[in-house]
Amino acid sequence: MMSWGRRAGLLVVTCLCAAALVLPASRAGAAVPTCEGSQLSMRVVSFEDASGYRLWQLAFKDLGGACSLQGFSRVQLLDQDGHRIRVGFRRETGFPASVVTLEPGQSAFVAFTYLDGRLCATSSFYAYRVRIVLPETGGAFVLDPMSKNGGPIFVCAKSKRVYPVTSKPGP
Repeated sequence: MMSWGRRAGLLVVTCLCAAALVLPASRAGAAVPTCEGSQLSMRVVSFEDASGYRLWQLAFKDLGGACSLQGFSRVQLLDQDGHRIRVGFRRETGFPASVVTLEPGQSAFVAFTYLDGRLCATSSFYAYRVRIVLPETGGAFVLDPMSKNGGPIFVCAKSKRVYPVTSKPGP
């Protein structure tokens, strides 16, 4: 039979060993906060015109502490007066929407595409600005496409797609 002192000592050692196993795991599994718009900057990585389709690639650089983004940004087209044009971008679901964790100085990427309005038989319209709303937080950035596009963008109404946030450029 074990003495009381020996049982108490064994219990303390067992608790300390269990705590040593649990504490690092709980720290490692701690969730990284969602990136806020105020801690990111946006820049155009590339603008491509391939067979009438326009592909925009944007980078969101982390200027603050570690954070994460996941899912699809909302892409909103704006008219000449800055009002939202009520047509949505379809989510391109053939690509995984994984969590992208950023450390300060690292970037996450968003891509969207549409068919040039001159190439569609259905409705088309002009957009003068593009608002990109980050997933989960609602932080938004406004893109002025005029210089890269050579004027307002001309969009075929049913051709718009947005890709999930990724850790590397490219849909």
